[in-house]
Amino acid sequence: MSAQEPRDVPSRRRAGTIIGAALLVLILVLSLMTTLLTPDPEPEPPQPTPQPTAGQLGAYPQFGEQDVFDVDLTGAPVHSNSEAMIRNLRSQIEPHYGGIAGLNTTQYNPVLYVVDGSTPRVDVEFDDCQQKGHTPPGLMDGKKQFLDVPIPESAKTSVGTDSTITLWSPSTDQLWEFWVMKQTGGGGWSACWGGRIDQVSQSPGYFEAPYGVSASGLVTTGSMITIEEARAGRIDHAMGMALIAPAQWDRFWYPAQRSDGTDASSDAIPEGARLRLDPSVDVESLDMTPLGKAIARAAQKHGFVVVDTAGAVAVMAESGQPWKQQTGTDPWEEILGGVPHYKQLENFPWDRVQVIGQDYGKPG
Repeated sequence: MSAQEPRDVPSRRRAGTIIGAALLVLILVLSLMTTLLTPDPEPEPPQPTPQPTAGQLGAYPQFGEQDVFDVDLTGAPVHSNSEAMIRNLRSQIEPHYGGIAGLNTTQYNPVLYVVDGSTPRVDVEFDDCQQKGHTPPGLMDGKKQFLDVPIPESAKTSVGTDSTITLWSPSTDQLWEFWVMKQTGGGGWSACWGGRIDQVSQSPGYFEAPYGVSASGLVTTGSMITIEEARAGRIDHAMGMALIAPAQWDRFWYPAQRSDGTDASSDAIPEGARLRLDPSVDVESLDMTPLGKAIARAAQKHGFVVVDTAGAVAVMAESGQPWKQQTGTDPWEEILGGVPHYKQLENFPWDRVQVIGQDYGKPG
C-alpha cells in the first residue's frame, strides 16, 4: 500500500483543482446573476443652477429659442450691395480717430446690475428731455414700465450723455433699461426713455417698439462683449456696433425694431444689419491684440449687428463700473494688457467685412 501512495497524491491534486475551478465558475455565475438581477440605482436628479442674486458679477441675461444674438453667420448669403455698403462703412471709420473703430469699455456702453427681491423698488419719473409734450403711454399706465423698478442704492449709470443702465431680475424674469437716467435726490430717479421686458428667458432679445435704450430696440446687454468673454478670449454671440450714419430711420432690418438713422443713400447700412468678417481670413496672422483677434474670430461666426447711432463707429463692451464698485479695480485695465481701448481694433480688416442678406435669421 505504501508503494502506491505516491500515485494517489496527483489524483487528490487533480480533484482539488477540479473542485476549485467549479467553485470559481459558480462564484462567477452567481456574481453575474447578481449583477443582472440587481436594478440600476436611481440616477441623481440634476442639481438646479443657482439663481443669480443682487449684485452678482459675471451673470448675464439668457434669451429664448429665437435669441437674435445667437445666429451663426458662417454660411449666410452676402447682400448683393455688400461691397458698396462696406465702402460706406469704411468712409465712417477711416477719416476718424486714426482710422480705428472704437471699443467702448469706459463710456457709452452698457452698465448691468443684477437685482432681486432684496433690491429697493422705486418709481422712475418721466423726464421729457425730448420735449414730447406728454408722458408716452406704457410708462406710467398700461404696462407701467417706469413704476416699481428695482434699483440698487449704489447704482451708477454709464459715463457719457446717454447715461444708460440695465437692471436684470432673474427671480422675476424681467429686465429694465433706461436712457438719460438721473438721480433726483432722496433716492429718486428720472429717465427720458427706456422700457421693461417680461419673461426675458423667452424673449428674442429686443423690446417691443418703441421702447428700450438702443435706437434699434435691441437689448444692449445682449450684444455687448462681456468682461468674462474678454478675459476668456471667446465671444459666442453677435456684437453690437454703432455707426455714425446708419440708413434713414424708416429703413431698418430685422432684428432691429426701429431706427434713428439719417443716411438716405442706397449704400447706407440699416440698423439691424448683420456684418460678418470673411470666414477665409486667417485671424491668427493679423497684427492685432489678443482681444482684437477674439473679436475678429467672433465676427466670422456671429458677426456684428448694427444697434445704434453714435459719434464714432464703435463696438460695445460691458462697463466695468459695477466691478470697480465691489473690487476697487476696473477689470478692463488688466484685460486690455496696456493697449488703450481705442487701439484694440487697430488693423482690423474692414475691407474684408461683408454685409449679410436683409433680415437674415428672421423666423419664418
